[in-house]
Amino acid sequence: MEPPTPNQDLWNAVDHALEAWLAPQDAALIASTSAATAAGLPKIAVAPAQGRLLEVLARAIGARRILEVGTLAGYSAIWLARALPADGMLVTLELDPARAELARENIARARVAPRVEVIAGSATASLEALRTAETPPFDLVFIDANREQCAVYLEHALALSRPGTVIIVDNAIHRGRVIEAGTGDASVDGVRAMMEVIARDPRLAAAGVQTVGAKGYDGFVMLVVGESAATTAPPAQPSDTLDSMLAHDAWATREVLRACATLDDGAWHRAFEIGPGSLHDTLTHIVGAMFRWADRIDGPPRLVRPSIEDGTRRAPAELLALLDLAAAEIAASAARARLRGLATKLDVTLGGTAYRFTLGGMLTHVATHGAHHRAQCLNMLRRLEIAGVSDRLPEIDLLEWELSNPE
Repeated sequence: MEPPTPNQDLWNAVDHALEAWLAPQDAALIASTSAATAAGLPKIAVAPAQGRLLEVLARAIGARRILEVGTLAGYSAIWLARALPADGMLVTLELDPARAELARENIARARVAPRVEVIAGSATASLEALRTAETPPFDLVFIDANREQCAVYLEHALALSRPGTVIIVDNAIHRGRVIEAGTGDASVDGVRAMMEVIARDPRLAAAGVQTVGAKGYDGFVMLVVGESAATTAPPAQPSDTLDSMLAHDAWATREVLRACATLDDGAWHRAFEIGPGSLHDTLTHIVGAMFRWADRIDGPPRLVRPSIEDGTRRAPAELLALLDLAAAEIAASAARARLRGLATKLDVTLGGTAYRFTLGGMLTHVATHGAHHRAQCLNMLRRLEIAGVSDRLPEIDLLEWELSNPE
């Protein structure tokens, strides 16, 4: 006999059975859900079976420090906090102060408050603050916030991780829409941008799982950070002039992207008769070229990956995440090139024509290619005539970079 065709009623029944068998809710969890409903919060918290999964995973890896992006009323925070030892700590980030306060009340009712810190405010600002404060790395990161910023949250999560950290991203399948390109839906595009970052990052082992249940059709992505530095920032103390040039190149592009962070969509995509045509397109070209040359410098059998200049519209923060990855790849390619000898020549095909370049020449090209494009970006920013942006263009000379890296 064929099994019944899955439907929402069946998914609900199975979830309730799993909850009864494996994840029975106590009074504190039930009260948390009731408080969220009474406050008019959207019903987007994880289901009990998913909360139990988070707890089990945290216990399985022996997590002592957990970071959660997206608190809501604290339901998933309670599950996660219960996996921690007495001296463990969960840091959870919530945009809305009222929701953060409600979460604190629910967490206190569950008697896990001593192990939980709820931080109210913009998640990106809070993550930046954690990084600036040189917070010790987290063992597990749970990202359950707006999909538009998935790539940005992942970038911060990696910087706050260590080799072996597990990162879980919820709501990644988006009822199957994750496979749709060019939807114009920022939430879909945000997840796809994150997937692109994951696919390009050699540090990450990742798996995606589609799920059905009381929350409908969705899924999650789970990642393990590999044995390499958790941050992709360029080295502060380059070993030679070429390293300095490569590090300055990435830093300068990063500064221009940060100058674009507050632009609205119209300014970010405004067409100019300069270079590739807009700030978005020009900065995408700079970062895309870094990926292409990293592949070429490593040479066969490594293939040149598809270009990120594929028409996808990315926010400045998403390009920042890709830039950090590209800079790390260029640095690694440069190290391998030195072992082979910078005078080594490779055959490279550009626009259908074959050329022969030295590894040193290609790396020097990478280090200098972005300079005139960044000048184009500064010209565009100036012509936008936006107070606080056009009149505060970043100083991105190499000596400015040295001053910002005094060690």
